[in-house]
Amino acid sequence: MNEAASKLVCAVCGQLAQGAPERARVVSNVRRLGAEEFEVWRCSACRSIHAAGAVSDAELAAYYQDYPFARGKRSRVTRYLHGRLWRRVARVGISGHAKVLDYGCGAGLLVADLCERGLDAAGYDAYTPAFQRPALLQQRYDVVLAQDVLEHVEDPLALLERLGALCRPGGVLAIGTPDASAIDLARPSRWKHSLHQPFHRHLLASPALLAAGAARGWQLLRYYPRSYANTPVPTLNLPYLLRYLRAVDDTIDVAFDPPAVRLAMFSPAALWDALFGALRCPASDGLAVFRVPEAALPKPPAPPPVSAGG
Repeated sequence: MNEAASKLVCAVCGQLAQGAPERARVVSNVRRLGAEEFEVWRCSACRSIHAAGAVSDAELAAYYQDYPFARGKRSRVTRYLHGRLWRRVARVGISGHAKVLDYGCGAGLLVADLCERGLDAAGYDAYTPAFQRPALLQQRYDVVLAQDVLEHVEDPLALLERLGALCRPGGVLAIGTPDASAIDLARPSRWKHSLHQPFHRHLLASPALLAAGAARGWQLLRYYPRSYANTPVPTLNLPYLLRYLRAVDDTIDVAFDPPAVRLAMFSPAALWDALFGALRCPASDGLAVFRVPEAALPKPPAPPPVSAGG
């Protein structure tokens, strides 16, 4: 076995890398880190993708300084997209006044939009001071949402356990995350935005995510293989967005900058994507919606024995 490979263990299925695992070096899609390359590798057993090498908390905190997604603001577009996301979850049958937790809520944009819809929504995020509210993690919810969170943590299975434990008996758990099985590591530049290094630590293949849910006794209600952000509205689809990013500097920062005019966006191919790009969006961003039955929830600790003397 290759000495370097012998140190690689899949954080999802526990498989030790055999031989020479599939690897790639990818440039970060964040402008501030654009000159840096990062290595990723794929587990041959479950097909999940992992960042190679550990990153300290201090290093990760430095990377997250001036994180582009922190610049997001509420708008008609975000309200529309969040409405699409919620409708996907709500199709399984959810009360209009359900108690909802958005775990890893970032700036809280989704929380605000859900509250506008009349839901009893709250947000928790360990890295956003306004949403660092540990008391929320002592409660249980009708719905727990974790959109674009699982791939950011060092121990994805531990996070799955925590998310499941936050659900009420029979509650709904919705997990949205990139699907590693759709990513071609032979073309890392094509997939730099899904790989999103060094922020994405582990990207689960969709079969691995569904298997992890089944192993915990969760019932799969629905699986959506494409992003809720890929819409039929002209220009509001992922192929068109990726084309626009490439026309500027191919960083995710572009999505939060003032709009820029580029001649490349008037080409026949770009105009086709503006109108019909949603039709060619790859199945690379999944949303799994699970039911968490009471039997799958952690059991409360047994009370201490009472002595005969009372």
